[in-house]
Amino acid sequence: MYLCICKSVSDQQIREAIELGARTIGDLNIRFGIGVECGKCTDSIREFLEKHLATPLPASTANSAPPAVLEAIPLPPKPTEPAPERAWFAVDL
Repeated sequence: MYLCICKSVSDQQIREAIELGARTIGDLNIRFGIGVECGKCTDSIREFLEKHLATPLPASTANSAPPAVLEAIPLPPKPTEPAPERAWFAVDL
């Protein structure tokens, strides 16, 4: 069942995210972008999230290793040439 129509996020996707460590609406927002378009789904997703966080994980996932943490992506090198002093932009009206 789709819980967020705007981003096409299903209850199964949210369950998998919970198993991978999502604990808040913010976690789900970062992962799926829910609540950004219209926000009508946030209350029902919050209830769904609280319901599934209150129940213990199945034995197969409870005994497994914790989810792996991704390494930070290094920032690209800074440009060596200075920025232009003045810039102009043309706008076609």
